[in-house]
Formats: sequence, structure tokens, C-alpha cells
Amino acid sequence: MTRAALTLLAVGLLGGVSPVLAQVPPQPASLQLAADTVASDPAGAFVNVRVKNVGTTVISQIDVGCQFFAKGKLVGTSTTTLYASVPGVTGIGQVRLMGATGATDARCGILKAN
Repeated sequence: MTRAALTLLAVGLLGGVSPVLAQVPPQPASLQLAADTVASDPAGAFVNVRVKNVGTTVISQIDVGCQFFAKGKLVGTSTTTLYASVPGVTGIGQVRLMGATGATDARCGILKAN
């Protein structure tokens, strides 16, 4: 994750921003993000994410960030990167937060696409 993306997440956390990832740049129109419900295992919590490239160009890298919550309280953030997204294809990844076995909700956004 880039320093700018980390700064944006930190600003959102420290500023008490209620809508999670509100400080993230607008989502690219050529990408559609979908996230499953949060699941957990003994290692922590995770959410499967899918990003569909509905544009006309290849995108080499897509960074997806999620903030995880337990009973409405933020318990942490994590990211994943999807590579080589071609038009018409959906990339699948998993965002995992180690140790957050009590997380029940996640809010995700595309942090960067290039």
C-alpha cells in the first residue's frame, strides 16, 4: 500500500470518520467492487472481495482496503492487491485481518488502481 493510501486510512481513523473509507479517493468508474460477508477462523477475520473490470483497458494493479468492525467498533484495517485485471474479467481476492476473530462487519473500497 502506498504511503498516501495509508495516510488516507489513518486520517479517517484518527478523525473519527463514521462512514468508513470516506477519505479514499472516488472509486474508479471502470471497476465494480463487491465484498462477501465477514468470516473468521482461528487466525482472524477475512472477507472475500471481487473487482470486475467493466472498462476497456487493462489495469495492472488494484489495491483494495477494508476496515473490520466488531459490534460497531473498529478493530483494524487490512488490504490486498489484485493484479492484471483485463476488461470483462472479475478478479477475486481476500482481505484478512490477523487476530480479529470477533470481527463481524467490514467496509471496503478501492484505494488505488493503475
